[in-house]
Amino acid sequence: MLNYKVIVSSDAVDDLDEMVQYIASLYRVESGHNYVNRILGKLTSLSYTADIYQYSRYSVAKKIHPLAKTLSIMNHKWTAVFHIDGEFVIIDRFIPSKLMVD
Repeated sequence: MLNYKVIVSSDAVDDLDEMVQYIASLYRVESGHNYVNRILGKLTSLSYTADIYQYSRYSVAKKIHPLAKTLSIMNHKWTAVFHIDGEFVIIDRFIPSKLMVD
């Protein structure tokens, strides 16, 4: 089993920043940061599980990367789109799960 390094792309960081701002507008800034930290914690498992995920069938994910894989997170509210490149797992984007259609 390979062990990958997980990297979050700049587009995915922008998505996370938007999540923080939205949650902060409803609650507190700390709540937004806690939410994002929980997301990042869930994604650390990709360092050893990325190989088990199939290539995505969703056209939205394929537009982001032709060899995209997806992981539903946070009670299926968000989908993390990622791909494997050598020894790295690159998180490309975070998409609302309701937008993931064939």
